[in-house]
Amino acid sequence: MVNRIRRGTFFAFVLLGISAAGADAQAQAALDTMRLAIVPPDSVYVRRDGAAIVVGWYPPAGEAASVSGSRDFTNWYVNDPAVSRVGVFGIYRGTIDRTVKISRIISGSVPRDTVAHTPSIRMLAELRDRFDSYSREFNLGSLHYTAGSPIPLVLRGQRSGVTLDLGISLTFGNGVVDTTFARQPAYFEIDLQTFEGFHIWRGLSPVPSRMLVISELSRDDAYLGIRADSLYFREWPKLDGRGRPYYEFVDRDVFVGFTYFYHVTCFDKGYFKGRYQFNKRDNEICDEDPENPATPGYPVDCEEVAHRIVMTVDARDGVDRIYAVPNPYRTGTSAATSPYYHNFPDESVKFFNMPGDAEIKIYTVSGDLVWQHHHASVDGTDGVVSWNVKNKDGGDVCSGVYIYRVEVGNGQSMYGRIVVIR
Repeated sequence: MVNRIRRGTFFAFVLLGISAAGADAQAQAALDTMRLAIVPPDSVYVRRDGAAIVVGWYPPAGEAASVSGSRDFTNWYVNDPAVSRVGVFGIYRGTIDRTVKISRIISGSVPRDTVAHTPSIRMLAELRDRFDSYSREFNLGSLHYTAGSPIPLVLRGQRSGVTLDLGISLTFGNGVVDTTFARQPAYFEIDLQTFEGFHIWRGLSPVPSRMLVISELSRDDAYLGIRADSLYFREWPKLDGRGRPYYEFVDRDVFVGFTYFYHVTCFDKGYFKGRYQFNKRDNEICDEDPENPATPGYPVDCEEVAHRIVMTVDARDGVDRIYAVPNPYRTGTSAATSPYYHNFPDESVKFFNMPGDAEIKIYTVSGDLVWQHHHASVDGTDGVVSWNVKNKDGGDVCSGVYIYRVEVGNGQSMYGRIVVIR
């Protein structure tokens, strides 16, 4: 990560009216100048659910995709000002990124046909995914097509017969479609982009550089799971009471007594044929200004919008299940750096399952009072007491064995032992 978490990426390029001269260079430049838009998830929330934490969010309001020209314009554009100009417009809202190939259907020699004058120029639009091959034939030429009018890309599955509406249209201007110079069918490809999915970030600090991605929810993976009738992505869209889709991720890898910070970001894998398949990217922006959502150019620091939650336990009525962690207590390491040793970041000993109204006292084995604390949980949701491993005067306690006693108002009491190693 960089200074700010990247969030909400989509690519916004439209292949419109590219001239014949230098068209390949223009396409190359367009694809090398990627513009990232601020499209953060909406209404991110974090809540505790028993021993787990639930992170939820709504998809971004600007969940728009885009159309982009591919790098592969083989045999379509040549250094000839008479070549027909191609336009691509509309919004692709597909489940996954796709590439559609537009090609000339010919037999025999390659004619030099023009959109404005040739009676019939047979064209084919096709794409393939993991489940089917989709295609559609259409005709250009004076008897079938008026230059500049849209041709919707609505394809049909060759095996399933399913109609696939890509949500975009093509236009062709006056000019040459094939050339005798090419000596083979002309074609070009269009990459259809949608944002790929979500990253869930977690850390013991709200500082982005100290947070890690703990889960990735991908549209591509969900698409495969849905089509394969799989329950792998159980978190994929649910519906709220108003029928609006939302998403939830359950984090079960959490420990009582730790304070966690969460972010959710959108990302895109930046797919362009043959180059960016594995380049997954998040937007640099953490979030828009919540007080001025109409001014997304003024982002809020990630620390200000990090969702903070403290893992605790509910207060109990009795004292039969009180326990201390870590025990033994050892200095010099922490769960923040080693997941195999459970010292807390604040270097404390924590007592869990404490009753809502209780007194805890810690003694040396000779009976001297070291520390005491009165615990009160008004709403019964806090059953944790922290001891900073210091005596009542504020000094560090020495290595040794200590006895703790917990007393509650109904006369119940219990004893336990803590070992301190320095």
